[in-house]
Amino acid sequence: MNRNRQFSLHGVAISGLVILFFVSIILAYYFMLLSETRERITKAGELNAMTSAEQIDQYLSQGVVTMNLVCYTLDSMIRAGKSQAEIRGFLVNQSDAVLNSTLDTTGLYGYIRGEYLDGTEWLPDADYVPTERPWYIDARANVGRVAVVDPYVDVQTHKTMITFSKTLCDAKSVAAIDYSMDRLQAITEKISAQEHPGITVVLDRKYRVIAHSDRAEIGKSYISESGTLGNALVNELRTSGKKVFSLRFDGADYIVYTVSVANDWLCLSVFDATSEFSQLRYMLMGTIVVVLLAVSVLLYIMRQLNRKQEQIAQLSIHAVEAIAEAIDAKDSYTKGHSDRVANYAREIGRRYGYSEKQQDELYMMGLLHDVGKIGIPDAVINKPGKLTDEEFSLIKRHPDIGWHILCKTKELARLAMGARWHHERFDGSGYPDRISKNDIPEEARIIAVADAYDAMTSRRSYRDALPQAVVKQEIEKGKGTQFDPAFADVMLQMIDEDHDYRMRDR
Repeated sequence: MNRNRQFSLHGVAISGLVILFFVSIILAYYFMLLSETRERITKAGELNAMTSAEQIDQYLSQGVVTMNLVCYTLDSMIRAGKSQAEIRGFLVNQSDAVLNSTLDTTGLYGYIRGEYLDGTEWLPDADYVPTERPWYIDARANVGRVAVVDPYVDVQTHKTMITFSKTLCDAKSVAAIDYSMDRLQAITEKISAQEHPGITVVLDRKYRVIAHSDRAEIGKSYISESGTLGNALVNELRTSGKKVFSLRFDGADYIVYTVSVANDWLCLSVFDATSEFSQLRYMLMGTIVVVLLAVSVLLYIMRQLNRKQEQIAQLSIHAVEAIAEAIDAKDSYTKGHSDRVANYAREIGRRYGYSEKQQDELYMMGLLHDVGKIGIPDAVINKPGKLTDEEFSLIKRHPDIGWHILCKTKELARLAMGARWHHERFDGSGYPDRISKNDIPEEARIIAVADAYDAMTSRRSYRDALPQAVVKQEIEKGKGTQFDPAFADVMLQMIDEDHDYRMRDR
């Protein structure tokens, strides 16, 4: 009875450890993929928003330049005491010039020396009061610079327009010019139709839609709406104040990137990430279910086997071997690599005087030394030929990734040293920490020699297995620089005894 109880407790402990190990790896990989997906979408949003903002600013700068040039001449005419008729004539001529250019405008006008003058000779209604119009009020509030007035619908053309206006030298007169928003809409639609599709929105200071990839949204006041995506975007903008944020609305996941454009407007790139995030969540749930089923089967098998502690421990080793095989499967040219490295390391440890327990631990470290490769894209691992600097930088991340995965589980934390430091060199020129000599854990120094031997004796995408003599020569050359001389000598002894070059096959 007590034995059964003890076995039950052992079974629960082992199964908990296995579940924790698998789930920690799965969660680490899931969050890594989630982070990479979010970063990729954010970069696409940044590209869209920055491109839109740049083109919008370029378009608006034409209006600012035009307004400054016109006001410079008008200031000179006012100082020179030119008549209203002469000033009107100038506005008419300049209006003809801009109307015949590529600029989409209705012409120049202004309230000058107490009189409304229009370069297109448009006559306002009797109740039209220039000094009460936004273009006049905003210019007077921004003396010395061009004011950009929020959009309005022109009564003549029925187009959505914006106005550039500026106070003249007498501090009472104001000149203005209207620009069509059609160009901004065209810019928005063009950006949204490019490589990274998404919703592009330009909002004014009152959160009204100036331009939108969906024309039907133009003119809407998102701050006044209720229960719409636009309203949710504005509320999150006002609440968080973040440049980049995530938003869940109506069952969908969005990532939003914002950038300011002229006159405190906002350009938003909104990406629907629902599909990509859902795929990741389904993958996570499916993998966890498979793991739980696998662990259940494992527990059933364990109950049918001899209940001795050694056999239970052996099952744990098999589970880790299965993980190692899954990791090795990422590289089509090095299947079985982790198992071979583990066996070579165990044999080096045995010859160096390690106890059986130490040998088993060294074997487990060897099995898990490349666990971090689970976070490296397959395309990089299996790339034929030489890696680029950027790809090699990705490969160099796997010791750190493996370290963090294994350290998440207390029982496996000690095994993490093999994962983190097996690429350190005895002379301190390795990675990731550039430590040297005895600062490198002894087990990692052993795995480094075993790993190098297997790398040289395995067929790779860019070369065949090296001859035994060449392998021996390379290890001799690496003594004291790449390898701990003591463990390199043990490896060389093993090579000398391997007359038929069969050690790698075993």
